[in-house]
Amino acid sequence: MRRIPLFLMVGVVLLSGCQAASSNAVQSRPFDPSRFTYTRIYGTPDTETHFETLTVQLTNVGGAPPAPPFYGGFNRPASSMRVAGFDPHWGTRDLETRLNHPAPAAQFVAILEGGLSITTTDGETRRFRVGDVIRVEDTSPCKGHISVVGDKPMFVIIAR
Repeated sequence: MRRIPLFLMVGVVLLSGCQAASSNAVQSRPFDPSRFTYTRIYGTPDTETHFETLTVQLTNVGGAPPAPPFYGGFNRPASSMRVAGFDPHWGTRDLETRLNHPAPAAQFVAILEGGLSITTTDGETRRFRVGDVIRVEDTSPCKGHISVVGDKPMFVIIAR
């Protein structure tokens, strides 16, 4: 049985619907518990898709005693959450045939195990690994993106 770290579930739910400021690369972010950086995939009016790196500023909040304070913010309701598993190389054929797919709904995806690459219609490809969070907003009528899982199975948590 797999255990899902509670901080990942809480972090994904807390970020739903937040306002954020731009930042640099997600992959090289320094550790700062008051700032959370994630990648956004979004569509433009011409139905193309693009990446954007965003950083959310969190504030110091009190924990439930006797727990010490922690950083949090942007608390928003989520309508659903699920864990999904993918076989190695899932999506490879889509990449070979250039078959893009839009997200079924705006949602956060947090990688729990494994990794993947995502290609947007503007041609950019980014790789994601355990701990990365992606906000997928390229819903229809947007052309979407192509996701390809790496050499190992991948598990994610999806929150809408």
